[in-house]
Amino acid sequence: MTTGVEDDVLTSMTTTTDPSVRTWRRQRRAGVIAVTVAVLLGLVALALALAEALPVDGTVELLAGISSVAAVTGTSLVLFLLLLISRWPVLERAFGQDQLVGWHKRLAPWAVYLIAAHVLLIITASAVEANRAWFAGIAVVIRTNPGIVPALGGLIIMVTAGITSWRRARRRLRHETWWTLHLLTYAGIVLAFFHQVVAGDTFDDGAARAFWVALYVLVLGLVLWNRVLVPVARSRRHRLSVTEVVRESEDVVSVWMTGRDLDRMRLLPGQFMNFRFRHRGLSYEAHPFSVSGRDGDRLRITVKALGDASTTLMDVPAGTRVTFEGPYGVMTPPRAEGSRYVLVAGGVGIGPIVSLVRGLGARGVPIDVIYRASVPEDLVLADELREYEAAGTIRLHLLPGPRAVQRMDAEHLTALLGDLSDATVFTCGPAALNEAVEASARALGVPGSRIHSELFDL
Repeated sequence: MTTGVEDDVLTSMTTTTDPSVRTWRRQRRAGVIAVTVAVLLGLVALALALAEALPVDGTVELLAGISSVAAVTGTSLVLFLLLLISRWPVLERAFGQDQLVGWHKRLAPWAVYLIAAHVLLIITASAVEANRAWFAGIAVVIRTNPGIVPALGGLIIMVTAGITSWRRARRRLRHETWWTLHLLTYAGIVLAFFHQVVAGDTFDDGAARAFWVALYVLVLGLVLWNRVLVPVARSRRHRLSVTEVVRESEDVVSVWMTGRDLDRMRLLPGQFMNFRFRHRGLSYEAHPFSVSGRDGDRLRITVKALGDASTTLMDVPAGTRVTFEGPYGVMTPPRAEGSRYVLVAGGVGIGPIVSLVRGLGARGVPIDVIYRASVPEDLVLADELREYEAAGTIRLHLLPGPRAVQRMDAEHLTALLGDLSDATVFTCGPAALNEAVEASARALGVPGSRIHSELFDL
């Protein structure tokens, strides 16, 4: 646990290094420009596909042309999906991982639909041209275009990843299984690439092929750099390891880690990192945890046992080495504007909220912290919040009890906080809590640009 003196030092350090709101707006503009350029490059690919498909003469060419356009559009969308989750700082700082992953989830099915349509249409075109039954068209395609076989394997991989991402299917899978299936989509994308540049018609030679290869190299290069090479280098530089595990409640622990030169991480209050603990049951994949405390070259995460990995983490031994990606997240002090701040936490979502209190406390702006939990025992880190309240940094509202009693509707928030029209609202907790707070804040006159949330359903 940090002491009051340590917290004061931390507050001074973080607030003096926070980028300004103006910097945040420049980052947002850069992100918008990056997305716009990505969309334009996709449109160029579509134009090349249309140029190759037109003009059409007869049913077979029409079907083949539509198939080619569907393939290029679907694959361009796949590359855009990879860009969204590449951890490219230009996008991460502008939109935040929550929003980028949300876009990824909404767009991913369309990519699969388009690529599947490409396969069905090219089989249909082959069957019509050979005057054969539709299923016989499959044999015709494979015989005349052997390169499509690995591409079909890639499609099967992507369809499997899509099916397992449906909420009902994902609930039945261990997170490690789901993650592995998604990791295999990179193999599917590579298979599709070789099919398009070797066996396809649209990008089989000349400038069109060079353009398509460049798109793949750019996107996969960003993924490799930001998700593999940079995390490896930063993990080696900072050398994190577990020093202490503190039990905060029956099912919540705080894990303290120590490292070196942690000030060079550029970690902002409210951010999270993807941690991989080199311990049995934890080393296979990284898990996202918000940083709830910082004390010099020590970091703290506060974790609730919600699954296999987080449960195992409760007993991780001291000395365990830790690698990481990040920091990520835009629910940070540079986004705080207005004459007051309202921070809302649900359950273990208190981690980034405590961190934000440290980052915002020195601004001299009124801060209200609302902390909701099902029972009083779940109000972890409440003692730290009480210290801030005693120091006059925040007004604390602890709300243990069922949702029906401790509501987050507009009427309840008004009774607690009064006028919110010039406030910035941060909320971190389960989706239902975030949605309720966002809806209530909007109803009370808070502009959407001043409502920031982070989903804490691991």
